[in-house]
Amino acid sequence: MSMTLLFSTSLNAYADATPSPSPDYQSLMNQYKIDLDQYRAAVQVREQARMQINRTFMLNVEAANRDARTALKVAKTAAAKNEILSNQKIAVTAASVARDAAIAALGALPTPPVKPVKQVEMAPLGKMKNKKSSPSPTR
Repeated sequence: MSMTLLFSTSLNAYADATPSPSPDYQSLMNQYKIDLDQYRAAVQVREQARMQINRTFMLNVEAANRDARTALKVAKTAAAKNEILSNQKIAVTAASVARDAAIAALGALPTPPVKPVKQVEMAPLGKMKNKKSSPSPTR
């Protein structure tokens, strides 16, 4: 009788210890699709901002180059020409620093979502057919 009592309580304890149900694959896949759409939108917004930053940089560099060319046409002395070229380099460097700071302010690229892995159900070992391996061809 004590064996029956011990056996029945261990079965009840085993039956109660069932794992909590995990979300099914379809709901995980739906969430992945939502996350992927949000990721793509974030990447697109970041890319548009980066392109605008680069456009602004290029406009500033072109303006510095244009101003330097115009000023060099009227400069007569070597000192004046050196000052114009120095100012051009300073303007290009300032535009480059501003561009780098603006891109750094965008932050890191967003991390892409991870696609869920479908759980593969394993067949019980007793029901698997024994498969004989074929001999390897020899010559």
